[in-house]
This record gives sequence, C-alpha cells and structure tokens, in this order.
Amino acid sequence: MAGEAVLSGPQAWFWFSRALVRRRLIVTRRTLDDEVLLGRIRGLRPDVGLHAVGVIYRRQLIECFRLGILNPHIGLLPEYRGRSVMEWALLNGDATGITAFFVDEGIDTGSVIVIRREVDVSAHRDVAAAKRYLFSLDGEMFAEALRLLSDEDFIPLHQNVDAGKRWYVMSRLFTGVVDRLLAKCFERDVRGPAADN
Repeated sequence: MAGEAVLSGPQAWFWFSRALVRRRLIVTRRTLDDEVLLGRIRGLRPDVGLHAVGVIYRRQLIECFRLGILNPHIGLLPEYRGRSVMEWALLNGDATGITAFFVDEGIDTGSVIVIRREVDVSAHRDVAAAKRYLFSLDGEMFAEALRLLSDEDFIPLHQNVDAGKRWYVMSRLFTGVVDRLLAKCFERDVRGPAADN
C-alpha cells in the first residue's frame, strides 16, 4: 500500500478516493488535539503517520500511531535542525539533504532516524528552486522509509538529542548570499567545467 500512496495523477486520485470511501483516510477540519479526531485515529490503530503540515505535534497525537509520525526534514540531522536548514548548510559549505525520522514533541529532535540521505542541490538556480526540489522528494522518502520499516532486519539510526544545532529562519540578506552561491554553481554546470579555464 505504501507504494500506491506516492503515485501521482489519476492513479493517486483513484487511491485516495478509494481510501476515503473505505474510511481509511480521514479528512477533517478539526484541530489535531480534538478528542473526537484523536479517538477516530486511535480506532484505526495505524502503524505510521506521515507528516504534511507545519506544526509541532503533541504527545497524545504521536502516540495514536504504533511506530509514530514520519517527517521528511530537508536537513541532515542532527547537524541541521529547525528552519532554513538547507540555506544554512549551503552557507556553511556543508552537504544538503533529507532526513526521514519519527517526530517527538521537540523541533527535529526525534531519536529514531529511518533514512538520512545527502541530496545535491547545486543544479538549481536559487534557494526557492532548490527547496522545491527537496520538497518534491517527500513521497520518495516516505515510500523508502515505509519499505525499510517493513523489513524485519532493518536497524534505524539513533539521533543524539545533545548533538547538532537548532537553526532559525535565515534573513533576506543571507538568503541573497545563498542565492548567489547557487547561481554560480548553476552557471558553472550550464557552461561546463572547461569554461572556467
């Protein structure tokens, strides 16, 4: 079923409509801490939740899922927790990537990491394009994480909560610097390495 969830186009609409009719997909306007909603989720006895909103989850919701809620964070944990982490990594000359991990009540501090993958974003002209690319990989990361979790021999990584840093939203000034860094990489890729000689 995990592979079906990352389909696009008509296949995805078919899967979602079938899940909705079978009451395996909940669409609601209730808040995430609403007791009625929590009761419905608990009644489904789900194994894994997939993070798709910009909130910090409370323990009562996280505990509705047997394994927890997976988040495809566009930073390499534990070094890059928080906001604008792709930009900070680029500014610091570090690798960019995605970490799929189970959330806790903190900000990117969940101790169980399922996948930690470096992803090169130098082929993108600016910060917005690079972030769109990383976010476009969410479905692929979810599918890979669910596949790994279904393997009885899988051993997750563990994140040390005391390691790493929490980063905050980058200012426009610094974002402009990162845009220029990406533009240089993009132009070099377009022209080719021989053009630099």
